[in-house]
Amino acid sequence: MTSSPSPPGAREQRVSPATHHVMQANKSKDTKPELKVRSALRAAGLGGYRLHWKKAPGRPDICYPGRKVAIFVNGCFWHRCPYCALPLPKSNVAFWEAKFRRNVLRDERDRRLLVEGGWTVITVWECHLGKGRFELTMRQMVREIRLAQTRRAAGGHEGRAVEAGASGSCARPVLPWRAGAFPARLGGGPTHEIPCKRPSGGIRHVNVRLL
Repeated sequence: MTSSPSPPGAREQRVSPATHHVMQANKSKDTKPELKVRSALRAAGLGGYRLHWKKAPGRPDICYPGRKVAIFVNGCFWHRCPYCALPLPKSNVAFWEAKFRRNVLRDERDRRLLVEGGWTVITVWECHLGKGRFELTMRQMVREIRLAQTRRAAGGHEGRAVEAGASGSCARPVLPWRAGAFPARLGGGPTHEIPCKRPSGGIRHVNVRLL
């Protein structure tokens, strides 16, 4: 049977069968890292979370609406981990570059919107959930969740973004538009200016490097 022509406006770029297989095999929900984090949170007495809550920008993987805590459990490949510095796939390079660019910009946008809305945003990378790192990562995450609850109880409404699992005993404060993070994981290129609210008020523009 011959294939019918693509309808007007259909995506012209085709992907190889191998690329299609990778895309189909990828789970967007209930991944092993997510399940591992959720189990540890319940063990720490921090159940009662919402999964992929539609009312929060970006539908965080784990969400505590009352505490205004959003947790993103990022796969290193799909979200371009700055610690792993994974290379681009060798085939369909243009497709993957565009795909990763969209992923990174969407992640940045979602974190920025959450922080501006007064949320504590915790990002954890898949590579920080392995052996030798998991306990430290979860201690930092649990501490940030409880600190967020304490701050809100005291009347604090300022958002913040942190990474759990980074070096040190505490989660590392990180701007979602963290300067210098993208060149290493996306290979350099022109910069894109993102407007960001300052905690003290006003707007600043930060250059984020894209492909």
